[in-house]
Amino acid sequence: MSGVHDSPPPSRPPRRRYSLLLLIIPVVGYLLTPFVANSIEPRIFGMPFILTYTIVVTILTWFFVWMAARGDRYYRHNLAEHVPADVAFGEDYPIEEAGK
Repeated sequence: MSGVHDSPPPSRPPRRRYSLLLLIIPVVGYLLTPFVANSIEPRIFGMPFILTYTIVVTILTWFFVWMAARGDRYYRHNLAEHVPADVAFGEDYPIEEAGK
């Protein structure tokens, strides 16, 4: 994904990228670790449950990142993302240069 895109920015606002919401699931899984897996017993494959839970969430993270990438139109089609570098965050006007 390291190509230079010479295409003009889209004339309409970018589409919503709802597939990226899948990336919240692993974060919630890790945040729930102390509450769900706060025990040594039961042991699964000889490992404490908290370690097994963390490994499972880590493996599932790969799956959710893959699903988010598959569902993202910009990633799938290698399209340029609308990220105006000369506009302030959330603003509709260009950032003024210090010399002006």
